[in-house]
Amino acid sequence: MMAMRGSTLIGVAILVWVAWIVLATDSEARIERTCQPVLWFGNVATSLTQLTFPKQQESVHEAFESADYACRFTVWRLLHEDTWIESHQGNESSDQSGESDQ
Repeated sequence: MMAMRGSTLIGVAILVWVAWIVLATDSEARIERTCQPVLWFGNVATSLTQLTFPKQQESVHEAFESADYACRFTVWRLLHEDTWIESHQGNESSDQSGESDQ
């Protein structure tokens, strides 16, 4: 039997991750699942930092928390920004027409 190459394992892992995202029931769960690997790597990096450089542990943890926020914000913008802008432009135009009536 042939051994699996590392690239094959990475490819399978990415396919499983994408399927996990697609199978989510709502948009918020999809965003969370999309960015989950950032937290996984953050946990590993924080643990390794705690073992080797304990004083730097908190800064590494904060860096990955910031990266998780950036990931969620970016994915949200990709998926929902246009809808959000359209809904707020509709509110602004009705607010402006209401102001001109007074």
